Amino acid sequence: MIELLPAIDSDFNPKNDVELISQVYQVQFFENADHEDIRKTIWLLNSYRTIKGLVDSYEFVLKQPQENGLNDFDMAGVEGAVKRLGSSDSISNLPANVLIAKETRHNNYLLYKRVTEAVAHAANNIIDPHEHKIVQLLFVGERKYRYKDAVEYMRKGYKTIAYGIEATTFAEKRRKVIASLANTLLFNGTLDYVTIDYGRGRNQEGEIGLRQLNSREG
Repeated sequence: MIELLPAIDSDFNPKNDVELISQVYQVQFFENADHEDIRKTIWLLNSYRTIKGLVDSYEFVLKQPQENGLNDFDMAGVEGAVKRLGSSDSISNLPANVLIAKETRHNNYLLYKRVTEAVAHAANNIIDPHEHKIVQLLFVGERKYRYKDAVEYMRKGYKTIAYGIEATTFAEKRRKVIASLANTLLFNGTLDYVTIDYGRGRNQEGEIGLRQLNSREG
């Protein structure tokens, strides 16, 4: 089952972005990442803050006890003592159906948490100081910078980390680090959870989202 999230608007989205990053990848690595892998990586980076926000919100709710000392998910476990039904049954045995909904929500949370932790781990292990900072500014840092603001920030430099770089170097390093992250996220299996849906009603390029893997897939 595909779990699609709303597309993230970006203030920097050149038409040939994927092609340019693919060229960097082909020069820098000898792996089998293709255009779709890079598209998935860009989408995942642009969606990171949204997905991380869902994880944080869910964990906040789980930590809030109700009057009886049980949170919502604990209560779902109690309700599970009732006969369980399939997810297609939306009428009878309401407590069991509530349980199924809560379990689905929790499974999505586990997926979101796994993906965001993998992205954060890959981002934190970038060696080049400029590339590391670019990823923080554009994608995974607490504050989101618009592309032009990130370029200006890096042009002025930050004395405690590295010297300033100009816009052309910024663009090159951005492409290079996205290529590197695509390699890492492909290798560690994170991109397996990202899918491009070309089904009926989708646009020609398809819609990108997250999916749960069944036991046979991993």
